[in-house]
Amino acid sequence: MPKSANYHEIAVARARDVKARTALAVFITVAACYATDGLGPLVWWVGVMAAQFLSIAVGQRARRDPELVPSRGYEAAYLASIALSAAAFAAIAPYCWYAGGLEGKLFALIVLVGGMINIALQGQHERRALVAAMIPFVLTIAGLPLSAIRFDPAADMGAMVFVFLGGLLYIGHLMVSVRSHDRASAALRKALHQAKSDRLRADQANKAKSDFLATMSHEIRTPLNGVLGMAQAMEAEALPAKQKERLDVIRQSGEVLLMLLNDLLDISKIESNRLELEDGLVDVAELADQAGAAFAPICQAKGVRLKVWVSDAAKGLRRGDPVRVRQIVYNLLSNAVKFTGEGRVGLHISANGDELVIEVTDSGAGIAPEVLATLFERFTQADATTTRRYGGSGLGLSISRALARLMGGDISVESAMGVGSTFTARINLPVAQGAVKPAKAASTRMAAKPAKARPKRKPKETDAGLRILAAEDNPTNRLVLQTLLEQIGLFATFVENGREAVEAWRKGRWDVVLMDIQMPEMDGLAATREIRREEAARGLVRTPIVALTANAMAHQVAEYTAAGMDGLAPKPIQLPQLIGAIEQVLEPAEDVAAKAG
Repeated sequence: MPKSANYHEIAVARARDVKARTALAVFITVAACYATDGLGPLVWWVGVMAAQFLSIAVGQRARRDPELVPSRGYEAAYLASIALSAAAFAAIAPYCWYAGGLEGKLFALIVLVGGMINIALQGQHERRALVAAMIPFVLTIAGLPLSAIRFDPAADMGAMVFVFLGGLLYIGHLMVSVRSHDRASAALRKALHQAKSDRLRADQANKAKSDFLATMSHEIRTPLNGVLGMAQAMEAEALPAKQKERLDVIRQSGEVLLMLLNDLLDISKIESNRLELEDGLVDVAELADQAGAAFAPICQAKGVRLKVWVSDAAKGLRRGDPVRVRQIVYNLLSNAVKFTGEGRVGLHISANGDELVIEVTDSGAGIAPEVLATLFERFTQADATTTRRYGGSGLGLSISRALARLMGGDISVESAMGVGSTFTARINLPVAQGAVKPAKAASTRMAAKPAKARPKRKPKETDAGLRILAAEDNPTNRLVLQTLLEQIGLFATFVENGREAVEAWRKGRWDVVLMDIQMPEMDGLAATREIRREEAARGLVRTPIVALTANAMAHQVAEYTAAGMDGLAPKPIQLPQLIGAIEQVLEPAEDVAAKAG
């Protein structure tokens, strides 16, 4: 029989998260009503609430007594209640799948993927509870495409087979990741109870956890890339107003999940001391202008006044990581705007030598003194009602303070109830004496190494003859990339790994190569090095290569540049960023025509 402590932990977690799961069920109900035009989701919500509270009631004994040794009958009843709760939650997916058209199918897949991730994180320490909760989701995600093939004459059999195989592949990846995380978490818990001499073991376990999160993020980004990419493609088409509204719900949900994933990865890197700062240039005045432009529409819609001011001493270029400095400013401003219902929000930036002082003030409700001490802890917000009213993960301030400390500074806060709050970030950004800002930020562009400087031309619909070679091993990512390119009149030849990319490059003449980084047989970096080696040996004109990857940290970008890549289009793929990356590396039209002839 499994250890009773595992059941205790699960019961406590399920009772603690009941409010969050209730709010999530409400959100899913509203979104499903939009997607299906029916009242079925309301019936589903009632069933989910009943199953959830039944499971909590059955688990009350395990929750109250950490040392409880459950009987076989109690264990079976508790596992059955968990399975029933999971089945009730998964039941919305078939309804949306059959009643909501394409938007319903996309939303059904999002619900199933999110549900399985939640179950994996809650029940990973107890295999029987994990299996009991997973079975309804596994049967649903596999059964929906199979039932469509069997009973829906209008279903695209190829697409349904693709969804079925993709679902099985995702489930396999998730189970492998859960097992890896289970081992890493067990090792970490054991190391924390050892003496100082066992510190190395704890560090190794923490690294394993970070590696797991990196692996999990890659697996999650693949379906997210499919959801967000296809949402982009559908937005470009002529759709009725109601379908556009439903599509917007799907797109915004995917973007929120992506933001949360990025925050979790930042926390993981900070915990394991693996977050590296880029040595770039920060244009303080431009950063302030961009922040003001980004938040001005939100403030205007709320009736809140926004004032941005930069002192003369702070203006100019400074040495630092532009992406991370922007992250601090945007996090502080986002919180101020979010929690200010009326009045004003201010961004004031000044400098004292190499120290940059960023002050964000608001006239919001203020923060209670007893809350200030824990405000910068992870997953912390002012009170329990904050998450329900405003949303958010509670990671922004923790990440911002960690970034400020990495930059040799810190963040402090002063607040008074009914008056407002002032957050002050002090960071060390030396003045960049004699530096000249490049045309585009280094963080979004990699320096190419062409034989000679070349002007660029933009990919337009008239560029149907542009020769594009794309190397991508994942079928979903290939479909997304193909769809987005075709919408602007571009067509690509696809290969599935780096070795095939090198062979295709040898046999044809290409204007640009879009190269995934992580691929089987030969990865994107090795393929790029081989292409550059042969170009040099044979005296060939350099073929521009653009990296397609979600890994875009400074040291990773430097590795891509060293391998011979010329540009970067981050995943999940956004069409404007993809076009921008291609624009940076394309040759002038006359050179392309000369090569074609």
